[in-house]
Amino acid sequence: MSQAGDHELAGRAMLLTGAATGIGAALSAGLRSVGCHVVELDRVPLAAADDLIALPGRRHRVVGDVTDPEANLEAVRLALREFGALDGFIGNAGVHDGGVHVRDADPATLRDLTRTVLDVNVVGYVVGACAAAEAVTQAGGVMLFTLSDASYVVSGNGAGIAYAASKHAALGVVRSLAAKLAPAVRVNAVAPGGVVTPLSRVAADGEATGRQQVYENVEDSVAGIRALNPLRTILTPEELVPHYLYLLTSQSTGLTGHVVRPDGGLSIA
Repeated sequence: MSQAGDHELAGRAMLLTGAATGIGAALSAGLRSVGCHVVELDRVPLAAADDLIALPGRRHRVVGDVTDPEANLEAVRLALREFGALDGFIGNAGVHDGGVHVRDADPATLRDLTRTVLDVNVVGYVVGACAAAEAVTQAGGVMLFTLSDASYVVSGNGAGIAYAASKHAALGVVRSLAAKLAPAVRVNAVAPGGVVTPLSRVAADGEATGRQQVYENVEDSVAGIRALNPLRTILTPEELVPHYLYLLTSQSTGLTGHVVRPDGGLSIA
């Protein structure tokens, strides 16, 4: 097994949004384990327990809203100040709508919920990419985004109309960035399916309710996800990390505008 210093990402710097829990937390740890430095942007401050395990890569966290231009710019400036360059932007922060659809809420409630979900899941990606674009271009780096099976599949996955719309729109963001930033920057995405994480749910008033399970009964949800995909699998956030690392390195040279879909075969079911 190669040492962290031997990894292609060792010594490089990434800006990662939504790093406090779930896929983001696993990805931050995975990056730092191979010696990559990470600047995290999240609304949740670092706790003392977060750094009990020493990893080769360093990390800093900017506490802020991913839709706030200044918070994103602060994170970029921090990366440049601490590490001398920004080699990649990873848009990962997201919120869920709790599966609410058009017959589950009144128009005003659904409007507010949809605005909040789109703000975080789409506007947050656009603002972050805009803030990071110049630095990542200068580094000849990469951009990477977290999508979802809801970017393609609109039934059976617990997504309501706002979440499905946001993830379809995020796919458009990825493709547009890939076309516009080429050839200097490669832009790709990972669209997981069959992952149960503590994704924030948006309440009826349009406010995020904090880090909690979207699903009322996690065991039932796990069983349902297993039944949906041909591999009958449930993926952990840690199992997704290699897919992200692949797209961040030269192993994926030639790929841009591409989406890796670790979904247990849901896309062919």
